Amino acid sequence: MKNRIYTFITFCLFLTFLFGQERTVYQTRHWHPKSLKSKSMETAISTKTKKYNVGNENYPMYSFRVITGKNQGAILRVSPRKSFADRDKYPTRKSEIDYWQKYVIPYVDMSKDEGTGLWLEMEDHSYNGSGNTDRLRYRKVTEYLIRPAKMREWIELRNKLVEAHIKTNSKARFRHFNRISGGKTHLIHMVVPFDSWEDYGNLVPIFSAKIFNEAHGDGEHKKWLDQISNIIEYRKAFIREYLPELSTN
Repeated sequence: MKNRIYTFITFCLFLTFLFGQERTVYQTRHWHPKSLKSKSMETAISTKTKKYNVGNENYPMYSFRVITGKNQGAILRVSPRKSFADRDKYPTRKSEIDYWQKYVIPYVDMSKDEGTGLWLEMEDHSYNGSGNTDRLRYRKVTEYLIRPAKMREWIELRNKLVEAHIKTNSKARFRHFNRISGGKTHLIHMVVPFDSWEDYGNLVPIFSAKIFNEAHGDGEHKKWLDQISNIIEYRKAFIREYLPELSTN
C-alpha cells in the first residue's frame, strides 16, 4: 500500500512539473524513405514545406536527418505549438494532408512508421552557458528510459546536474525533453547542439567530474552516477542533422 501511495504522489509531482505552466508542445514523427527513394522523398517534403508552412507562423515545421542509430536515414519532422490550445486553433489542414498523401507517401516506407509523438521541454533541466542561441547544424541526442516510479529521483538528480553547470559557469549547452504521448512516457531526450564535427570533438563534457565535484564537493560525482545508473533502464545516443531546406526557417 505504501508503495502505491508513493508511486501516486510521485506521478502527481511529475504531472505538476510538466503541466504546471503553459508551454510549447512539440509534435514529432519519423519518416523513413523506401530503398533508393531518399532524394525523392526529401524533394517532395521540401516542396510541401514551402507550399504549406513557410511564411505561416501558425504552422512551423523543422526537419532533421537522422545520421546514426536505428532510425538512420529517416527524416524527423518537428512541429512546435505554443500551447495545447494552439493544437485546437490550428489543426492540420485537409489540403495539407491530401498533398502529403499524394506526393510524399509514395516514397515513404510505412512499414517502419511508429506514429506521432508529443514532447514537452523540461525547462528546469535546460542550460546554455555558451553564449550562443543560434540553431546549429547538428544535435547529439541522448535517450534515457527511466524506470517506473523513478521520475521524481530523475528530476532531483537532473536539478543537481544543472546546478553544477550554473555554479561553475560552464560553457555547456543542453536541453531536455520528455515524451508525454506516443509511447512510453518516461522517455527523456537530452539534446546537445554543435555546428561541425570539429566542434563535436570539443564539446564541454556534460557529466564532467571536475565540474560536478567543484560545485557539490569531492566524491559527489561518483555518488551521482551511481544513483543515475539505478534509475534508468537504458541509455542510447544518436545524431541528427538540421535540414533548413525542409524547414520553415
